[in-house]
Amino acid sequence: MDTERAQGSTATAVSGLPVDVETISATIRKALRFGSIRPSREELAATDEALHGHVALLLAEARRTASPHPPDRYRLDRISKHMPFPLGKGMLSTYAEVPQRARDCQWLLAHFTASRDEYKPRPGPVRAAPSAGRRA
Repeated sequence: MDTERAQGSTATAVSGLPVDVETISATIRKALRFGSIRPSREELAATDEALHGHVALLLAEARRTASPHPPDRYRLDRISKHMPFPLGKGMLSTYAEVPQRARDCQWLLAHFTASRDEYKPRPGPVRAAPSAGRRA
């Protein structure tokens, strides 16, 4: 990663730890792609552990930050209550829990970047929606 991008995508959270938006985004994308492949239990556990750390950091930041657009307190409470629970022992629960933690992390990251005006849309053209009745 080049220095400019590393400096641009990393902010320091109130907790003093750096928030690397690019790394967190990559972890979220990886976790959400698990629906289309069959990862091993170890790969799911490693991804969940990384997401757990990201969520903990972003959750602390969301609770401490005074923002003109405060996050949904009910969702923050649900995420907080889910944090202490370890990854389930069965594959079915693991397949359900990892994407949910990724969506929670995605929501917290969106709040974090919006509160700092760091949101950057993806470059490139936007694809047109397929017409009704036609396959894309």
